[in-house]
Amino acid sequence: MTRGKREQVGADTFVTAGLAEDDGFEQLPREEVAYHLERHGDEFLIRWPAHRVECSLTGLRDHSDGIAGELAVSHGGVELHWGRLGLASTQTREGVVRKLNSILPDIPWRTIIEAACRATVRALRASSTTVTLHGRRTTGPRHLVVPLLPLHQTAVIVADGGSGKGFLSTALALAVAHEAHLPSGLYATARVPVLYLDWESDPDDFDDRIYLLSRGLELTDAGIHYRRMVRPLAEEAPVLRAEVSRLGGGFVIVDSLAPASGPEPEGADAAIRTHNAIRSLGAVTTLCLAHVSKATADQRGPARPFGSVFVQNLARSVWEMRRDTESDDLLTCLYHRKVNRGRLHPPIALRFRFTDEAITLSRAELEEAPDLLARTSASMQILSALRTGAAKGGQVAEVTGLSMDTVTRTLRRLAKADKVVRLSDDHGSKGHEISWGLRTSKADT
Repeated sequence: MTRGKREQVGADTFVTAGLAEDDGFEQLPREEVAYHLERHGDEFLIRWPAHRVECSLTGLRDHSDGIAGELAVSHGGVELHWGRLGLASTQTREGVVRKLNSILPDIPWRTIIEAACRATVRALRASSTTVTLHGRRTTGPRHLVVPLLPLHQTAVIVADGGSGKGFLSTALALAVAHEAHLPSGLYATARVPVLYLDWESDPDDFDDRIYLLSRGLELTDAGIHYRRMVRPLAEEAPVLRAEVSRLGGGFVIVDSLAPASGPEPEGADAAIRTHNAIRSLGAVTTLCLAHVSKATADQRGPARPFGSVFVQNLARSVWEMRRDTESDDLLTCLYHRKVNRGRLHPPIALRFRFTDEAITLSRAELEEAPDLLARTSASMQILSALRTGAAKGGQVAEVTGLSMDTVTRTLRRLAKADKVVRLSDDHGSKGHEISWGLRTSKADT
């Protein structure tokens, strides 16, 4: 067995200093068999300092007949070999050794190639290990961006086209890149690398968006990593694992989920395959932008992401984003539709204002957009109506458009929660309506 010291230096990035002499190879002095292995996702670089040799193994796939990939071998920075290699195939390994011996016969190529293949296979197959858990409280932040993005989990923002999800995701990328605060109580808890995977736009358009939002948010030197995508995410996963590893983990944005899922994105297989590929990226926080399903795009109730129910079920947090079509600015609201831990967060209203030189982001009030307010809970609509002053139940029903029965039941529930207070003294006697007002100490919901 190869002996060595293994150190994790990033998300799925490992460095190993090892010796090949225990693998039954030709006996050589210790310094002759010492190597240095560096892993980035599914890509491996093995250096043999004593011989000025580097072996890189990329494009690795585990098939029924073993692991295969592309092997490149260089000496002193000069490439000597590149080709496809079955790592467990004695015949193909010997073919590489013969070729390299014909070029530089004084180097122990058999030891180098055998050790590189063995170390790579071991590392790949030891990627997922069983651990014993004894139960302990998790400490530290639970979100990368509070309250939208659970740390090291996948969140989904679902919205119709033109709702502003691209601008919001870019603002979140800037917040994480700077560990900055955004309006409406949004803030990043850490500064980590950001990788934006874009199936919809192009680098010039995205760079312009970064420029305008950076000026509006008064942030500079964004340093956001961008990758224009064409193939499905599952097919690109090996390359992306290496990229995320080299960047050191962080925050990955998938824009958007349907093209990232590949053919037949509406199917359960596509959703599961894509979410599994996201999980394979390691300990990163992921935001997936998704379009709404056709069946729920125009309805008053909560919208669902396009595709299989697994798009929503496999995400740890799901937010629906709607825009107000009457506003001159881009006035949007985020509704928390699903969470796996804790309670749903109240709606978050934001305003994007566009000029030729900047895009500014500010807090908005739902009262400014009746259509967005109407998508909130009955409790929130009633509390909003009472912020303008005390009112009777019938007046509240008229303002909100809710039925009188709904208003009555909700007001009683809010009274028990000590959020509203009965103001009239007639206790609802015949011919009289009860007046209600906000409990001033708990008016802010």
